[in-house]
Amino acid sequence: MTEGAHSPIFELYQRWTKLEDEHHQMAAAMTQAEACGAELALLRDRQAKLLLDINALVLEISAAPANTLEDYLALLDVALEHETDLAADIAFYGADDYPMLTRLLRTLGERKPGFEFNSLRRWLSPAKYEQLMGRRGTETCDRAGVRARRKRPKAR
Repeated sequence: MTEGAHSPIFELYQRWTKLEDEHHQMAAAMTQAEACGAELALLRDRQAKLLLDINALVLEISAAPANTLEDYLALLDVALEHETDLAADIAFYGADDYPMLTRLLRTLGERKPGFEFNSLRRWLSPAKYEQLMGRRGTETCDRAGVRARRKRPKAR
């Protein structure tokens, strides 16, 4: 593989990311259009085709050989969206309920700067995503919704 070139799995992943983003934008537009009483038949047809394209791409990704950290990060992101409900669960319950997964995601993200977990980015608010990835702020909410300041551990 040449310098700067991406592996086939990562290229598939980039296509998947675009299709998933389009799907989520379409779902939001359909919700808004439905609230206004608009006809949704054409949008539903487009959404069905988009879902078929996404599922076909997920199958390609799952069968593609993974060789690099970038490949495995892509696989993890697709698995978070398609094989588990973890992205939605993290959005609903918060990162504090998933300390090992949060640690894993942060560490992997640090190892590959610039990699975005697209599934998490869609489910979490920008602030919650940055908090999950350990990039900004230390403020959290406990289960009662009370804000608390966490002390960062001292470096040894």
